[in-house]
Amino acid sequence: MKTLVRGTAAIAGTLFAFVALAVAYSTAKGYTVWFIKIPHAVVTVNGSQATGWLHQANNGNTIFFTRADSSKPETYDLVFAHEGNGRVLSCGEWVASRFPLIAIGDVNPPCFFEGSAGHGLTKGPRSIAFTTNDGARIEAHW
Repeated sequence: MKTLVRGTAAIAGTLFAFVALAVAYSTAKGYTVWFIKIPHAVVTVNGSQATGWLHQANNGNTIFFTRADSSKPETYDLVFAHEGNGRVLSCGEWVASRFPLIAIGDVNPPCFFEGSAGHGLTKGPRSIAFTTNDGARIEAHW
């Protein structure tokens, strides 16, 4: 019985180590980007507080901004360039979860082919704001 337990533990440990190395490698090489939920974010739509949440990429260049003030939540992919300009992309049917950590691989990003969803993206030290294509002004502060 002890041999069986030791063998199972060795196999499980080896598999865990393999998965940990694969995750570390894909993160280090940029194949996987981790999005961390920004705690205590306050979301407003047209000046009124709304339900929503944000996830920021570990490299700081992208934020998933999810607003859940209507019956169907929407997620926007906010991508920032080094010169300060940014793009607001639609994530279509995909909605970022409320989990505190999301891993996105480079093979099939969720918002890549959906197109523009807004303009006037501005980013402060602890805030973000933009206007959607339908004219709604969306802001978040944390």
